[in-house]
Amino acid sequence: MANSSARSTSSRGTQRSGRTSQTTQLSLTGEKEAFITATEHGDAEQVRKILEEHKIGPNTTVTREGYGRSALSLAATYGQTYVLAELLKEGADPMLKSATQRTPLHDACIGGHLDCVSLLLDVMENIEVPDKNGQTAAHLAAFNGEAGALSLLLEHGANMIAEDHKGRQPAHLAATRNHVKILRMLFDHGVDLDCQCEAGKTPLHYGAQHGALESVVCLVERDCDTTVGDNNSSYLAAHLAARHDKLDCLKFLVQQGTAMDTAMSDGRACSHIAALYGAVHALHWLMENGADVNLTDHYGNTPIHYAAEGGKADCFNCCLQHDADLTICNVKGDNPLDTAKKNGHPLLMEKAVKNEATCPLCFAKFEKEEYDRAHAPAPVERSITTAGSYAYTSPLPVLRTPMSSLLGAPAQRHSNAHPKNLFKSDLQKKKPIRKLPNRDLPTKYFGEYLDPNEVFKFKL
Repeated sequence: MANSSARSTSSRGTQRSGRTSQTTQLSLTGEKEAFITATEHGDAEQVRKILEEHKIGPNTTVTREGYGRSALSLAATYGQTYVLAELLKEGADPMLKSATQRTPLHDACIGGHLDCVSLLLDVMENIEVPDKNGQTAAHLAAFNGEAGALSLLLEHGANMIAEDHKGRQPAHLAATRNHVKILRMLFDHGVDLDCQCEAGKTPLHYGAQHGALESVVCLVERDCDTTVGDNNSSYLAAHLAARHDKLDCLKFLVQQGTAMDTAMSDGRACSHIAALYGAVHALHWLMENGADVNLTDHYGNTPIHYAAEGGKADCFNCCLQHDADLTICNVKGDNPLDTAKKNGHPLLMEKAVKNEATCPLCFAKFEKEEYDRAHAPAPVERSITTAGSYAYTSPLPVLRTPMSSLLGAPAQRHSNAHPKNLFKSDLQKKKPIRKLPNRDLPTKYFGEYLDPNEVFKFKL
């Protein structure tokens, strides 16, 4: 009996101690959540109170969006400057990395929180720490267009030509997102804007590929080379613009001297690339502006061959609308329809031949021409013009003898003046100018004397 009572007493004690430890753990968990919430909301007083009263360190981490992050990282993300300063004062490690290998400086630069960036730059030992993609804080500031953060990094000697795992510098990322101010800042600090990544692409390639027209204009204005090819068949910036259907960038690059038929290393031009990848807007513009629809590459393929290979019925029809030749064979002896069969698109290309699958731009142009033909204006309506101040031009033949000579008016007239206004001006010139005689001073100030007997005379 004594042994059983002892065992029951010990078991009750064990249960009691287990409940106590569990309660303590729950209490700590609750305080941790309160600490993280105060950090995110910027409640510096609450953060200081929890750090002083409970066993929670300033380097406490929590899972956010599937990644482990420190309290300092969260404060930098939300721009909570006072909380950040409080955590640093309590000994938080500014070099502590999150699960993505980013430091709080990365997070502050992404959000453009300049006060947080300035605080962290003063206490960090190394500001060139890369994340899991090899990108430094300068990369992320450039990618997100945070010129102020990038300026602070420059003041602290950050490397503006650091490369990530793909060999991209901050200039590449800024061009991708159309951040012209960042590109100008980098150029003013001596960064070479013709730098190439591991794929051989320059910032101009990235800008053209992503349709960042303002970046492309900025780079060309700073003498960036438009003839540099990448490591993938020597793609030029214009070829990438055509591939991704970035028509504005393609137009600008062609205006700056890139020929529409400029070939890559395998002989493909912009029209071949656009047809292969279904960039119908770029292809239609190229065809409308004189690109050779039957241009062959080194393998004898024309743009319509590549449209058939890629199964792009709208591009196939666009080539047909611009008089593409279906009898041209490549080095394998295949015409475009043979190429469609080999790539599994015979029925789709047959629809394009029958105009059942059409190029939307060619179809819209055809509809407009048909409408204009059916609703042709009358001869009088066609003569209406907005040149000068004339509202109407008569369809009658022009008289050999000017009307001015018949009316006795001066022959020379202003070319932009309306005929009616000219006639009025001629009458004003012919009208004699009436000059009143000089009046004496009494008459000038008191009026002419009138005899009332003469003015108010009754005539019966």
